[in-house]
This record gives sequence, C-alpha cells and structure tokens, in this order.
Amino acid sequence: MNKKQLLPVAIALLTSQPILASVSSSFDVDSENWQIVSFADFSQNNYSIIGQYQPNYVSGGGNPGNYLAASDPDGGDFTFSAPAAFLGPQTGATGLSYDLTYRDGDVNWQTTDVMLVGNGQRLLWKRNPNIVPNSGWTHVSLSLAPSSEWRLGTTDGAFASQSDFHNVLSDLSGLYIHGEFTSGIMETAGLDNVVLQTVPLPGAFWLFGVGFAGGWSRIRRA
Repeated sequence: MNKKQLLPVAIALLTSQPILASVSSSFDVDSENWQIVSFADFSQNNYSIIGQYQPNYVSGGGNPGNYLAASDPDGGDFTFSAPAAFLGPQTGATGLSYDLTYRDGDVNWQTTDVMLVGNGQRLLWKRNPNIVPNSGWTHVSLSLAPSSEWRLGTTDGAFASQSDFHNVLSDLSGLYIHGEFTSGIMETAGLDNVVLQTVPLPGAFWLFGVGFAGGWSRIRRA
C-alpha cells in the first residue's frame, strides 16, 4: 500500500470508532449476577437495607427471550440491583434504559424509580408522569444529567447538579431499579434489556488522533 492509499484507510479507521458504548444485560443465558435488594421505605427516605435475595430467572416471555422476575419478598421497597459490570468508574455514562413488566399487583405505589449510589452520595430519579407498568413490557429511558426529576440525597432534596452526577458516577457502588408499584406484599415484577449508555473518554480519541497525525507526518517526510 502506498502513502496515498494509507491516508483514507487511517481516516476510515478513526471515523469508524463507535460514538456510543454501553454496558447491558439482556438475560439471554442467566441472571448475569443481578440481585434483589429490599430497602426499608423509599417514600420515607429510609434507605436501610432489610433484605437481599436472588431473582427468579424466567425462560421465555421476555422482550424477547428470557428475563428476571421477583415477587415482593418482604415489607420493604424491593429493587433490582445491578452487578459489578455496571459499577465502578462510570463518568462517561449518559443514560439508562430498561424494560419493565408488572404481571401481578395493582399499580398504586409510586416513589423513587431509580437510585444511584457512589462516593457517599445518593441520586434519586422519579419520572414525571409516573411509570405505570402493566402485564406487557414498558420501556423506560432516562438521562443521567440534571433535571427536575433528579434529587440529591432524599426525595425532597435539592435538584442534583452536574458535579453531583460526576461525584456519584466516578465511583458508582450501587444502581437500583425499583420493582415495587403496589402497596402491600402482592406484586410480581419483571426486568429485561437493561442498558447503561456511555461515551468513550474524549482523551482516547485525542490520543488516537495525535498518534495518527504523528505517524502521517513521518510518512510524508519519508
């Protein structure tokens, strides 16, 4: 390959790098280490853990394929708790999406929908209007950025700032998706297709570009 042919190839390699990366769970084979974590009472800002359980892995009936399910295990607020693959340094995370089904129980309990924990802080997301799941699949999507739906610390805390997101996501230790929408111990919820959307660190592209420019400069001088 001559010098003139090398430049378009290098440009194609650079521009073909993915703009978005992600961490995801589609539960095609197993539960992927997700757990059920029950908290005392989200509505009263009591975030004490009162129980940890294994979810049910359900073959078929997902969106599509298989999925996770949990029946209310106790008197707390139960959540689907993300595994280590979703945690740690996640400052590039820009959004979260998931599919939710609710095949048993009246939808009459609305509180925090997603909780992020990291570096001693807690971010709480409550969608407006309310999520109203049903026996089908409801797709939920949210941005990990300041808005009137994000609170810091408690359900009536200050609106979360960009620095709050950076602090929590720089060392994310907990990602919890609420599975309880019924007052009382009667409900069964299901989860599928969880995606934590991230963008590559800009520095990675800058370094790639610098390396390419240096290489091309050397080729031109040859």
